[in-house]
Amino acid sequence: MTQSKPRITQMFKWSTAVLVLILMAGTSVLTNAQQLRDSFRRVKPSVVIVHAEEARPGPARPGDVDDAGLGSGVLISSDGKILTAAHVIEGEGRLIVEFANEERIPARVIASSVLADVALIQCERVPGFAVAAKLGDSDLVETGDDIFIVGAPYGLSNTLTVGRISARRPDQARNGILSSVEFLQTDATINPGNSGSPVFNKDGEVIGIVSSILTDSGELQGVGFAATVNAARAKLFDGASAQSGIEGVLIFGPFARALNLPQPAGFLVSSVERESVAERLGLKGGQLGAVIDTQTILLGGDVILEVNGVAVDGTRQSYLNVLSKIGRPASKTPLRARILRGSKIIELSTK
Repeated sequence: MTQSKPRITQMFKWSTAVLVLILMAGTSVLTNAQQLRDSFRRVKPSVVIVHAEEARPGPARPGDVDDAGLGSGVLISSDGKILTAAHVIEGEGRLIVEFANEERIPARVIASSVLADVALIQCERVPGFAVAAKLGDSDLVETGDDIFIVGAPYGLSNTLTVGRISARRPDQARNGILSSVEFLQTDATINPGNSGSPVFNKDGEVIGIVSSILTDSGELQGVGFAATVNAARAKLFDGASAQSGIEGVLIFGPFARALNLPQPAGFLVSSVERESVAERLGLKGGQLGAVIDTQTILLGGDVILEVNGVAVDGTRQSYLNVLSKIGRPASKTPLRARILRGSKIIELSTK
């Protein structure tokens, strides 16, 4: 009997410790749930549905999660600027933005980046209740971070899904392609209509815009991708593409050989902005969308082989060199480019 008391005391202490841990875990879950509810209530007035009234040309690209001209977006300024996915507004048809109170307002495209799959549109006006979401810093996002997505899958407005950042897909060379775009991978549920949906961190800041899912059957497999908000900033506001009016990727190795390049590498032009240096030079962008290793690539455009006598090689410096030379609208120096268009090598120049 004298030996059983310490044993009972020890068991009591152990049980108490377990109970404390359970209570702490339960409190943490309740706290996180409350934080999620509060964050959702704050961002709900900023999330919109984007309707494209005119059908886009061509078939949907693999992995796209828009639904017959239906997508999502997020209000980011009090004057009516909205971030969404580029493939949602592709074709530049008339756009209608539907707010949380079901009010529909016409909108137009301001800027778009096919490479990053982000676009900026402008509403004619903003309902009084709507509140602009805060943009976060996606460079601070790490694998394992909790996130939530608010969008309109199948047209069901303000649908919340929760998940984590599964991986960061940096701007690295993959399968003979080098681009300047990074995507966030997530396990949060993404369905048709979620394209353009904002990805929020736990503080309710926008860190990404839903782009696509990885699928070989059309079914969700828990692998979704979102463009980072910093990529949207760079491409739509102050990036190299905005300065030069050109977007593209560096291609080399097997991909370059598949396109019959006469040299080891080249700059594949994805898109050319109107009234840009690239347009004055005579460059043409692609028309056929393809997803290669989670990267959306527009094929069929010109491939730049050299600019002002400097050949394009397979290095990042070469990528930046093309953008910097074509991105000097104030420069009086004539530009000369040797390109591959279809199966022909031609020379282009500006006066």
